Amino acid sequence: MAQPKKRKHAHHTKTPPQLNEAKKYSRIIPVAIVIFILFGVGIAFLTAGANISSLIIGGILGAIGGFAFGYGIAQSLAQKRSAK
Repeated sequence: MAQPKKRKHAHHTKTPPQLNEAKKYSRIIPVAIVIFILFGVGIAFLTAGANISSLIIGGILGAIGGFAFGYGIAQSLAQKRSAK
């Protein structure tokens, strides 16, 4: 008689609580990026006028700054939350 094949069950590992907290606050990053892009484009417009290349550079620098700012805020909020 044929024996049924037994599959091994998937091992589910728990994520550390710090990662759960970081995911909770990760929505801050895109918001910060958009706000900083607008600031970067606005500053580029005020300094260089309607020059397309300066507006693009201002937007890129704003996006980089927004990511760094949003990531830092998300990490600090996650650390404060997990410390309680």
